[in-house]
Amino acid sequence: MTVRVCLLLTIVVAVSALAAWPRRSHAEAPDPSAGAVQPSAVSRPAGGATESIHQAALAWFDGAEAKVDKLIPVAEKAAEGILAGGTLYVAGNFGFVDEMFYRAGGFPFTQEWKGENLEANDVLLVGRFRPNEAHTRYGKLSSIVPAYGRRFGRGMVVHLASHKWPQIGRLADMANQGRWGDRLALVDTGAPHGASMSDLCVGQMATTALAWAFSGELIAAATRKGKTLATYASDWEPNGRAWDASVKDKHVHPTYSVPPVQPGRIGKEYLKICRGQVAAFLTTQPEQVRLAGARMAACLKRGGVVWITCDGHIHPRGSLVPRELPGMFLHGRSYDWRYYSRRIGRSDALLYMGYLRYPKHFADAAVGRGAQAVVVAVDPGPTNEQLTSIRGCWKDYDTVIELPKYPIRVLPSSGVVQTPQWYSLMAETLAAYNGKR
Repeated sequence: MTVRVCLLLTIVVAVSALAAWPRRSHAEAPDPSAGAVQPSAVSRPAGGATESIHQAALAWFDGAEAKVDKLIPVAEKAAEGILAGGTLYVAGNFGFVDEMFYRAGGFPFTQEWKGENLEANDVLLVGRFRPNEAHTRYGKLSSIVPAYGRRFGRGMVVHLASHKWPQIGRLADMANQGRWGDRLALVDTGAPHGASMSDLCVGQMATTALAWAFSGELIAAATRKGKTLATYASDWEPNGRAWDASVKDKHVHPTYSVPPVQPGRIGKEYLKICRGQVAAFLTTQPEQVRLAGARMAACLKRGGVVWITCDGHIHPRGSLVPRELPGMFLHGRSYDWRYYSRRIGRSDALLYMGYLRYPKHFADAAVGRGAQAVVVAVDPGPTNEQLTSIRGCWKDYDTVIELPKYPIRVLPSSGVVQTPQWYSLMAETLAAYNGKR
């Protein structure tokens, strides 16, 4: 065979191989604003961890609107107490407490519960993320169920957890209705019973989502009584801090009046919006999550530390790091990270669970020291050999519900939609660390 014939056959084979190579559809392409680098080692597998976790989250949302109907009478009764000057206390999982307290789109009259005696108009909202977890001492359902003594003698308790968890369902059956009457609402989130990353995600997300849906129905119930509950703005909104100062400690807004809102509308709209944001992340970000997981696993394998710092409320005391990843360290809130940002080792990595703006200062500081950086935020950021940017897919300023004749939106979604993102990052890192992809 001549050299010319060999060369011709080689060209034909190469062209045929290129023709058979699968092309990425437009829908599968990463967000171009992220400048994504996509090594073949982290290309999208069918049914990856990010997909399965987000699909489980979407499946929960598909059945969640019916739960709002059960929240309506609970919110009606709670609104009576709040409008009479009662305090809305929050307890349970510590991350749940942080998520509901002093929050954009939430209430200025919310307080962390520290075991105070509940007075007649007080409402205690308790949220659990997992069947067995650390929580405030008196916020345990086993303490609430008997209704002994002065602590639970007069107030109302709304408890959010899955009754599929055997211990919670059993305790719910034991509630002392003779003492509680209609002052105890045991709301079943319907989260699955299990210990997978997907199960843990849905347990945390479902409780958080229904807590904010309940808050929305509390707002709506107040409007039907002729009152508009005060809410906080985001610090990122124009004049947000001045707005917050104007409503501090107030139950009813002194200026604005929202016309009556029909039962169920706010809670269901909120869940629908959250579902859409989870779906948007699933459509656009899985490959970025896998890239981040591969890079964090590589850091752990070489003996480095993955430092996790957070802008949001829910993760530092609410989200789990798999014990199989002992080098992954949940440092805490981002305002404590400044000291460490210029001391991170070049063999380490930073996982920055951000909020709205891209945290350029912290990302640049880590990269400047030779470390990897993974950033989750609403704004786009660069992806290169050291940086991996992931888009959060929630709204600017975070809040999502518009009320008629009220100048700011209410109810934040980031804590809900970033929960599947957190567990996807954990699961993808764990899979890469164990060599399963």
